[in-house]
Amino acid sequence: MAKLFLIDGSAIFYRSYFAFIRNPLINSKGENTSATFGFLNTLFKLIEDEHPEYLSVVFDTKEPTFRHEIYDAYKATREKMPEEMSATFPRLIQALQTLRLNILDYAGFEADDIIATLAKRHAADQLDVYIVSGDKDLAQLVNDHIYMYAPGKGAGQPPDIMDRQGVKQKYGVFPDEITDWLALVGDKSDNVPGVPSVGEKTAVSLLETFGSLESLIERLDDVERASLQDKIRANRDQARLSKKLVTLESNVPLDTTLDDLALRSWDQHDVEVLLKDMEFSRLVARAAAVNQILGKEAGTPQTDSVTSSDAKYELITRPAAFAEFLDRLKRAEQFVFDLETDSLDTLTARIAGIAVSLEPGSASYIALNHPDTELKADDALGQLKPIFADGRIRKIAQNIKFDTMIMEQNGVAVANLYFDTMIASFLVNSTTSQHNLDNLAREYLGYKMIPIEDIIGSGKNQIKMTDLPSGEVYVYACEDADITYRLVDVLKPMLADLDLERLFNTIEMPLVEVLIAMEARGVALDLNLLKALSKELETDLEKLEKKIYELAGEELNINSPQQLGILLFDKLEIHKELGMRKPKRTKTGQYSTSEQILERYHRHALPQNILEFRKLSKLKNTYVDALPDLIHPKTHRVHTSFNQTVAATGRLSSVNPNLQNVPIRTELGREMRRAFIPGEKGLLIMSADYSQIELRLMAHLSGDKKMRESFKQDLDIHAATAAQIMNIPISEVTADHRRKAKEINFGIIYGMSKYGLSNRLDISVEDAEKFIFEYFATYPDIQKFMQETISRATVDGYVRTIMGRIRYLPQIHSTNRQLREFAERTSINTPIQGSAADLIKKAMIDIQSEIRREKLRSSMILQVHDELVFEVPEKEVERLRALVKSKMENALHLDVPLKVDIGTGPNWLEAH
Repeated sequence: MAKLFLIDGSAIFYRSYFAFIRNPLINSKGENTSATFGFLNTLFKLIEDEHPEYLSVVFDTKEPTFRHEIYDAYKATREKMPEEMSATFPRLIQALQTLRLNILDYAGFEADDIIATLAKRHAADQLDVYIVSGDKDLAQLVNDHIYMYAPGKGAGQPPDIMDRQGVKQKYGVFPDEITDWLALVGDKSDNVPGVPSVGEKTAVSLLETFGSLESLIERLDDVERASLQDKIRANRDQARLSKKLVTLESNVPLDTTLDDLALRSWDQHDVEVLLKDMEFSRLVARAAAVNQILGKEAGTPQTDSVTSSDAKYELITRPAAFAEFLDRLKRAEQFVFDLETDSLDTLTARIAGIAVSLEPGSASYIALNHPDTELKADDALGQLKPIFADGRIRKIAQNIKFDTMIMEQNGVAVANLYFDTMIASFLVNSTTSQHNLDNLAREYLGYKMIPIEDIIGSGKNQIKMTDLPSGEVYVYACEDADITYRLVDVLKPMLADLDLERLFNTIEMPLVEVLIAMEARGVALDLNLLKALSKELETDLEKLEKKIYELAGEELNINSPQQLGILLFDKLEIHKELGMRKPKRTKTGQYSTSEQILERYHRHALPQNILEFRKLSKLKNTYVDALPDLIHPKTHRVHTSFNQTVAATGRLSSVNPNLQNVPIRTELGREMRRAFIPGEKGLLIMSADYSQIELRLMAHLSGDKKMRESFKQDLDIHAATAAQIMNIPISEVTADHRRKAKEINFGIIYGMSKYGLSNRLDISVEDAEKFIFEYFATYPDIQKFMQETISRATVDGYVRTIMGRIRYLPQIHSTNRQLREFAERTSINTPIQGSAADLIKKAMIDIQSEIRREKLRSSMILQVHDELVFEVPEKEVERLRALVKSKMENALHLDVPLKVDIGTGPNWLEAH
């Protein structure tokens, strides 16, 4: 069955632009390329997934349509397209024209009308039509050969294709009832009035009863609710008008033939020139690969993309073939390895097989635990063991930590972890979160990989790799290893070009081995304490709940933002009581009751108690009650996973569970740390925490003499700051003075405005502005550093940490003031936060190296922001204390001394 895809170009253009609204793509010419990049991504994915024979991109025009003639207010409430967005439209059209796509518009008609005309004209038994749009108006066209189509949202995600039954399921009516339904409901986005007070469910019910709009109007006396009857009677002409507005015109006088819509290959050279001009260099190879899908190449594609048919993939199931492969493997200077397993649990996963690539374009799959293999898994792993342990052979993988941990749990140590493509991709561009192999293959090689769902299925029907015949798995597995090797050849030069090799080779790759040891060790918990803490929290939450009900004057669902918003700002009007403004409603018509919003009204007892209720609920549900369930049955400890490729600053993150967000500001939150205990008798917990590391880094980077001198004299920096800006002796600084100075010290690093400081200190904006003025008068070099950093970032488009880590700042050129100012703040705090991240990583590597060299029994078990946590035998306490202090305080040479606070105790709280 042939396919015709009709793309609602205006809808995809808007969606693509606003998808990047918080992080727009700005090239070196200052062009906002977000919409074009997003549009091309959608287009390429559609062709890759669907291989359509015909395609057209349809746009609206600026001219009024026949709908404006019958209703002046049609679309009158729609916001004008942002100027920056409008300026990008010609570039999008240029790109689509270069791709030789059919592009249509027609003055006096909307894109929807053109789509309706083409869909009805060409849908037939031999041709299915797919409408790429989320516009509910278009659902009226759906029939046995016309479908609504939404591309899959992520790699491997199937598209959402809506047929007649799908329309019914989504809207409650069938396609031929959509116009009547919209006539009653109206459409806010197009300013179609409908009938006031008739919602979607009411409209569905009316149509189920009366069949159509006209039948409803004729039988109004049969409507049960008198008020509804009156509403419809008073607005029946408006409903009929609304139906005319939403009914699509399917006879637009187009002279376009089906052959005009045929999807043809393009001149790859022209496309490459355009993509490089727009600085979409990573789309060049992908465009070439898509061009190949279209049936023929034009020009000279510049791509290394491969298919399994032109790669050499080998399946090894017999001892003789395995022995021959081992001879080749022993002689290798480096190789890629990739495991297929029966689970993602690194402590218990069973290895189905190992894919190994010795060079790009080829790979071998060693079938270890498939039902059809003749290899004995233990024997094969035993023969692989000395090769993986050979430090002279470089090991490469995608997410090398995961595969190495499983190998080590199966008795195979892996030495010389040389290159991780996931980490390399993250260093090259930390502003994107897509560093999985499927995305990297598509991004850098223009290659679409076999989805894992094709091999093991999805959901409840998922099959374990170990239950499948090796013949069904090996091509998928070999492809992973092969593509990883190909990516090394792309990413390694990029690291060199961006001067990131040192960071990659001396920090990120060595850190992998440290994290493997930490994750394997895990942390022990005091279950009795957690149980008691859970009961205490339950009691506190019950008390808070009663107090909230008393303050509210009624019982309500405290977890319902809608109910809270109505209560706070419509019923109680707490904003009036505080002499403040009411918050604006969100796009859904509700009030936001986020923590940020409620903090504004913290002087009122009700928001105070709601915030406290939320904090305790989160502590109970996320940690106290959840952690015991995460204790691993094999080790009786909790094993978090540390991620190197999430935070753009370079900081580690922690998941399953997240142990970096254990609350410490409240007494109960701090009590939570008491539950982290040594796992064996004779051990203690040691905590080592950098003191005011971010301010020390600010002093170093800015060169401010006064701040440097304060640190060199080992003064309390917050007290010293308070004394300076308030012009009083340090001996007269009060706790309140110090608190305010602390807020300013850290607020400046994060670019806090006078309004933010005013809110944080609960002072007037004028006083906050005075504090900031006095601060910069005290530390003038900090202000100079901030200004110079922003200027440099505006020119370069990125900032670097002390060790060279890059963070791109595309919003730095935005015409949107809020986005630009956010980028400016980020340009200031990233060199500080990122340098702090690099610093503690270097310390972790140095400490772990020394622990191994001295063969100590001590273990590093956690890294939380600027703190390291250890399990240490009592007899090693003094040695480890000296070792940790030395390595942490000398991890980097700064112009101010680094200071580390170290404590030990029977649990994490008492060690802090």
